[in-house]
Amino acid sequence: MDEKKAKKLFKKYLNQTCSKEEKELLERFLESYQGEDVQMSNFRFDNEVKQEVWQKISEKTEIPKSKKTNFNRFLLKYAALFLGLIGLAVAFNYFSSNTTEKPTLVIEDKAIVLKTGDNQTKKIIVGGGESITDADGNVLASQSNDQMVYHGKSTTELVYNEIIIPKGKTFELKLSDGTLVHLNADTSLKYPVSFVEGKDRKVFLKGEAYFEVAKDPKHKFTVVAKDMDVKVLGTHFNVSSYAKEETYAVLVEGSVAISERNLEDTTGEVSILEPGQKASLSKGDISISDVDVNDYLNWRQGDLVFNNEPFRDIIKKIERRYGVEIENSYTELESVRFRGAFQNETIEDLLDTFKESAEFDYEITNNQILIKKPTKE
Repeated sequence: MDEKKAKKLFKKYLNQTCSKEEKELLERFLESYQGEDVQMSNFRFDNEVKQEVWQKISEKTEIPKSKKTNFNRFLLKYAALFLGLIGLAVAFNYFSSNTTEKPTLVIEDKAIVLKTGDNQTKKIIVGGGESITDADGNVLASQSNDQMVYHGKSTTELVYNEIIIPKGKTFELKLSDGTLVHLNADTSLKYPVSFVEGKDRKVFLKGEAYFEVAKDPKHKFTVVAKDMDVKVLGTHFNVSSYAKEETYAVLVEGSVAISERNLEDTTGEVSILEPGQKASLSKGDISISDVDVNDYLNWRQGDLVFNNEPFRDIIKKIERRYGVEIENSYTELESVRFRGAFQNETIEDLLDTFKESAEFDYEITNNQILIKKPTKE
């Protein structure tokens, strides 16, 4: 697209004469691309066009006086991003007629698996009404749609179940003490069928989960997540411990104690989190930072959010969200960072948005996605 066509399209957007499809793709593109690490555009817009953009944005924004200074900084940053990206914003060939039939991506529908304490394996169908019973036929748990509820009973022996959530699915689990656990895709949780009176509550997580812990001052609740322990009495928090990825906990409300898990040393440093903070564990060191907790919780609604994340990490999230396998041969993209939020888009819609912003090609072969460097025309 040359400079003349780019300016024409830009003005068309500002004058609200874009088609619905053009506007949606442009807005998704602007939200999906974090262009600070690469040159964004070769187009130059004159001062008249830039002034028009600023005027359009300002007219549609009402800012409380008390927040005007900080908001202006945000507005300036957004306007700069908007101007910088517009030269690359829309590729009309996305909407152009194309009679070539694209390969269809067939995603395998894998079941949720429950491993019981007596070495049985059961498949859990989302939307079903499965009941979990013990050897004597007593009902331990019952399912309703996408949630399994355990019914607490008095016991003196810990018996563990393990639930395994495949890629492409999420599930909810209510433990026998009333604790609600939202399980993300590609996650497993090992937990007691019933907690024992007088003993602390402990569960073992691989993957990501959001915990709403039932308050019980007499029985501390601990999430063992790879090399990190998260200890609470009653609170809401998110824990992520995927293999070969950063282990972290984000606190929404209440208070949690974070410590490195070291079986040989029980006197390690303990860090206390406050709401709105994130604790990360890397090479034995715990670091704490302030975060927007919503960036770490939207997966519960099925949203896919990227907050200035490198493409290599984004690929992992896409694989988990859609249950697909992605191979990236365009290694130059690995460290490029993106922002974006996707809700009900298909995997093809998401890839097409990234294709325009990151300028890569992709193909579907044997039900796998291959990302590759674009062919020079």
